[in-house]
Amino acid sequence: MLTWLNRVWLVFLVVVLAVGGWLGYADWQQIRHQYGTNLLAMAAAVADGTHLFLNDAHNSMLMLGNEVDREGVNHSITTRQALEKYLALEHNFAAIGVRSWQGSPVAVGADKGLLDALLSPSGRGVQPPLKINPEQHRLLDHCWRSPGFCMGPPVQTTSMHTREGAWMVPLFLQTQILDHGVPKPLRMVVLLPLQNGQLPFWAALPLPQHGSIFLLRNGGVLESRYPPPTKTSFSIRQNGIAAQSIFAHQGAQSDVYYGLATVVNQWRLGAWYRVAGYPLVAGAGLPRSVLVVAWWNRMTGPLAAMLTLLLLSVVGYLTVRRMARERIQEKAAAESLLWEAKERAEVTLHSIGDAVVTTDVSGRVTDINSVAESLMGYSRTEMLGKPLDTVFKIVREADHAPAANPVQRVLQEGKIIGLANHTILITAQGEERAIEDSAAPIRARDGTLLGVVLVFHDVTEKRQLTADLAYQATHDLLTGLPNRALFLDRLQQAVRAVTRQETLLLVGILDLDGFKQVNDRLGHDMGDILLREVARRTREALRTKDTIARLGGDEFGLVLPEIHHMEGAQHLANRLLQAIAEPMLLDGNSVTISGSLGFTVIPWDDGDQRSVLRHADMALYAAKNGGRNQYQFYEKTMDAQQEQLMEEITMTQEALEEQRLIMYYQPVVSTHDGLAPGQGVAPCQGVIGFEALIRMVHPQLGILAPAAFANALDHPRLARRIGCFVLDAVLTQGEQWHRDGLPLRMSMNISARHLLDPEFLNDMRAALAAHPDLAPEMCEIEVTESAPMLDFPTAQETLRACNNLGLRIALDDFGTGSASLSYLQKLPAQTIKVDQSFVRDILNDPRDFAIVAGVTTTANMLGLEVVAEGVETIGHLQLLKTLDCHAMQGYLFSKPMPADEVPGWVKSFN
Repeated sequence: MLTWLNRVWLVFLVVVLAVGGWLGYADWQQIRHQYGTNLLAMAAAVADGTHLFLNDAHNSMLMLGNEVDREGVNHSITTRQALEKYLALEHNFAAIGVRSWQGSPVAVGADKGLLDALLSPSGRGVQPPLKINPEQHRLLDHCWRSPGFCMGPPVQTTSMHTREGAWMVPLFLQTQILDHGVPKPLRMVVLLPLQNGQLPFWAALPLPQHGSIFLLRNGGVLESRYPPPTKTSFSIRQNGIAAQSIFAHQGAQSDVYYGLATVVNQWRLGAWYRVAGYPLVAGAGLPRSVLVVAWWNRMTGPLAAMLTLLLLSVVGYLTVRRMARERIQEKAAAESLLWEAKERAEVTLHSIGDAVVTTDVSGRVTDINSVAESLMGYSRTEMLGKPLDTVFKIVREADHAPAANPVQRVLQEGKIIGLANHTILITAQGEERAIEDSAAPIRARDGTLLGVVLVFHDVTEKRQLTADLAYQATHDLLTGLPNRALFLDRLQQAVRAVTRQETLLLVGILDLDGFKQVNDRLGHDMGDILLREVARRTREALRTKDTIARLGGDEFGLVLPEIHHMEGAQHLANRLLQAIAEPMLLDGNSVTISGSLGFTVIPWDDGDQRSVLRHADMALYAAKNGGRNQYQFYEKTMDAQQEQLMEEITMTQEALEEQRLIMYYQPVVSTHDGLAPGQGVAPCQGVIGFEALIRMVHPQLGILAPAAFANALDHPRLARRIGCFVLDAVLTQGEQWHRDGLPLRMSMNISARHLLDPEFLNDMRAALAAHPDLAPEMCEIEVTESAPMLDFPTAQETLRACNNLGLRIALDDFGTGSASLSYLQKLPAQTIKVDQSFVRDILNDPRDFAIVAGVTTTANMLGLEVVAEGVETIGHLQLLKTLDCHAMQGYLFSKPMPADEVPGWVKSFN
């Protein structure tokens, strides 16, 4: 039906458009014919008017010739009067002139010079006062030679009597007069001006508003045109559409033409008519736009009617089409109802992504989809008609006991039954797949049970992904240990369990000693391997019920429940430290690290979770301060120590910012007169140099020794800032003393944290560059014996770089740490400072004497300078001299003093 309707409507459209096109074409032809007839009438009127005008001009000129003949042509005054009288009567003419066979030209009017030229014989005498083309010259010569009346071509004159560029059409008349009864020739020329391109008499014609009229010679030369030409000129042979029509119809009296006028580059409709008795053609023309406007005005009504008809047809077509579509759709809907009812279940069954099995009321398989075939491992033909129990075998995930078949339950209960959680499907191949979903009854319209549909899907990957995500959320990906979140959860559970058991719970924090140095030296990849190895060792060293978690970086958390006595706790701690301290091979390098452990014991520590972790952290800090590679248990005194530390840090930071840190100086002297300055003795009466010692000016307590704020000096927040202050202050003072003639060696104490800071060398270079008057050889940096042990490779490399800068290195407090004498060989030191704790008792304690003697002898053999600290009596001095220790420092010589007291002390020292 729609095809037939489309064809009818298309035929109707074609007919309407064809009728409209035919009507438009017919109207266009009619408009062309009507306007062509009008233009032809206009051209005929112009031709007739031209004919009458030229005849009148011819007759009037003959009458003037007769009058001149009566008066006597040789009588110039009488002839001039006759000419003036003629011009007064013939207002269309601009000038007139006559010439007898023997007299001079007589001319009156606007341009006498032009008349004189036109009255002269062709080719002789005076030429016209303008340039003429060959066509004008030919036509003028023709009129000169022709007897009777002749119309010449337009001539443009530039005479002073006429407007520049004015065009004149000359009218020639050659007649005869009697001279004593003998006929003699008489020539007359009248100048007819072109006013705005038109002949004077055209002003009386009804000229077209948008068209044009013209006058051509038979040869195509333009005589006159209104409006004046813009692309061509008068007296020029034309070759446009009008001239082509005239040339093509030489024997015709008139013609109507239509075509492209190249001169004005527009399509034009025109007509021409020959002037009777003269070789002239009059014509008129209109641009096509005039015809188009007239045609459009005529076609407005029909076009509106046609468009209305088309619009109505479109509305009717769409209405009928919609009705037809509705009928078709209703018919199709009615036809598809049965098909939908039949196919709906099957399409649904085979298109969903879940496995679907349908059964009858006996529990036998009636249909399955491809997903069910894939999951169960049976083909469709194998399962159809079989009891579902024989092909759908499910068990519980926990114990693999047979699970209740949901289809049987639906058949018994008649309602939707969901599968039990964590159900496993055993496939035909014996594979296990986790499944979930439900079974629902299929009922007839009256509610009768027709069968069951079982829908399930494989959730094996989902459950595995869920387990993986749960694991990742609670475990550290690098080590596989529990992360902070799981650690806090297990800690909370363990704390609750302690209240129900008579056991102890140990909460600890483990931090690796020297991990950063291994990470920096061998790279982060090796650092990751080290962390994984530590995680493995700690898991193996702990019990199964213990928890070790990675809290971040190289810090680990411990939850050790069910500890019955402290000996057991200590045994666990030692086992952990021993496992960590065993050497491990990393990238071909044998690496040994240690761990520091801090514990707090619950229920003795009854704080909240946050406090418990803070207490364990404080115990860890105590273990690190105690020398590392050990464990410490939290004690309440640690809170006071922590508060004291924070007070020291705050006090020191304020003093640093308020410039209340100052330097005191204690001399280092030599008792050996034979040593040269290059061997350690300065030429200042036995004074080798001064050790700079920091002091704090407290607003209430006065001058404080370093012991009052020692913990803050090596704190991460202040160590570098204070170190830079010491470098600048000591080098500035040393530079000033050198300028004052005191070339003293300046010794500065460098904290372990500042020494191992990556920016230490840059700080050192900047300080030396800022004090160029103090030679680096006169500077000595003192580092404690234990400082390099924190990161021996970095410390060794840094101290060698200081030697390369020219600085001296002194090992301070030697003998108090756990370093061996091999340090003297491995570290680039030039001075050994024996700690005062050994020097003070050498007079009374043979063991201290033996230690000092051993260090002094070893250092002398290695060529190192030895400085004994804590020399307080003459007895100490004399005994040290017997040990070949000639560099000393102590109260026997001077206590630390302000910088302004040093010059006076040096002068008075003996």
